[in-house]
Amino acid sequence: MKIILVDGYNVIHASSSLRALLSKSVYKAQAKLVEMICSHCSLQNIKACIVFDAYRGEGAERKEEVSPLVSVVYTGKGKTADSFIESFIAKHRSNYSLIYVITSDLAEGMTVLDERIIPVSPKNFLKEVKTSLNFISKSYSPRAKPFVYHLISGDVLKRIREEKLSKDKRKS
Repeated sequence: MKIILVDGYNVIHASSSLRALLSKSVYKAQAKLVEMICSHCSLQNIKACIVFDAYRGEGAERKEEVSPLVSVVYTGKGKTADSFIESFIAKHRSNYSLIYVITSDLAEGMTVLDERIIPVSPKNFLKEVKTSLNFISKSYSPRAKPFVYHLISGDVLKRIREEKLSKDKRKS
């Protein structure tokens, strides 16, 4: 099993559109990032944990399961996203075949180097997510062909269309 560990604010700051949203509302920027990652993970069938630090904030750490594949962690007072990610890796490394760590913190990337732990820059991760979102929008947009037709071989699809035409003619 694979998992993506995301330093949420690093990714938000790597995207001009998310940064603009952040200047208006922290919640809206977080929600948009979570929505994007949920779509990406659904398409790729991979788990993700998005971590938002509350380093200067108050309160205890809390975790929300936003989908079967995606969880969001808000760290407790005095704990950074990086420290949460390092702790998660130390505790759960053996549970995953690959762990992708999305962070812009070079020190974080250097401390997690291992054959199963892959540091990815937020900009590269955003490119992957955008590719997934583009695929989803093209595949499921109202103008797109129904997705099931892409899964049926040409001969079978031709027979289905011919059968539909003959039924339509019989009704007329």
